Amino acid sequence: LAAMGADIAVIPEIAKPELINEHCLWFGTNPNQGIAITSSPGYTLTPLPEKAGAPKYVIPIRVEGLVCFTLFAVWTIQKQKMRYIRAVATTIDMYPEIFDQGPVVMLGDFNSNMIWDKKKPNYLNHSSVVDRLAKRGIVSAYHHARGEPQGKESEATFYLHHDASKPFHIDYCFLPKAWAERISLVEVGTFQEWKGHSDHRPLLVEITGDGF
Repeated sequence: LAAMGADIAVIPEIAKPELINEHCLWFGTNPNQGIAITSSPGYTLTPLPEKAGAPKYVIPIRVEGLVCFTLFAVWTIQKQKMRYIRAVATTIDMYPEIFDQGPVVMLGDFNSNMIWDKKKPNYLNHSSVVDRLAKRGIVSAYHHARGEPQGKESEATFYLHHDASKPFHIDYCFLPKAWAERISLVEVGTFQEWKGHSDHRPLLVEITGDGF
C-alpha cells in the first residue's frame, strides 16, 4: 500500500502496528485484527470522542493538513446489535453535529451493497445510508466518477473466499459532492494484482485542485 502514496488510508482487518502516533491510529479488541488509519507527513490524525453505545467500527477522526475534515473510518462487523450497514446508518444519526460542522468523509469496508437491501429494514439498509449522506451533500466517489448506479458496479472491491467468480463491491469512499467534482482518479485494484495479499482490493481516490 505504501507504493500508492496515499495521504490518508483506512486499512481494515489489520494487526495492531508497533507505533501509534498522530500519523497512525488503530482500533480493535483483537491485536491481530483491527482497523488502522494512516496519514502522510502533511496530515495529522486525532481521534474524536465516541458516543456511548456507538456501534463498531465507524470511528470519527479529525484530519488536519492542507485540507481539514472529519473522517469516519469504517469497518463494519457482524458480532454486534447493529451489524454491518446498520452500524453506518446508526452512526450517521448519532453525530448530526459533526456533519453540520464541516466536510465529512466516510471511508472503508462497509460490508454492504444495495443488492442486499431487502434483507434489512428499509431505514437501516444500504440505500438508506446513501440517502442519508446525499441529503448532507455527500456522495460515493466511485459512483460519481464512474457514472454507475449503486448495486450495478462493474468493478469489485472484494472476492468472497478469494474466489474470482464471487465478486462484490462493498468498500466505499463517500465525500462532499464539491470534492467529487474535482476527482482526478478512481482506481480499484485488480483480482490478479492483489490475490496474494487480501480478499479485498484497494479503492484509490485522488482529488486535485486548490487546497489539495
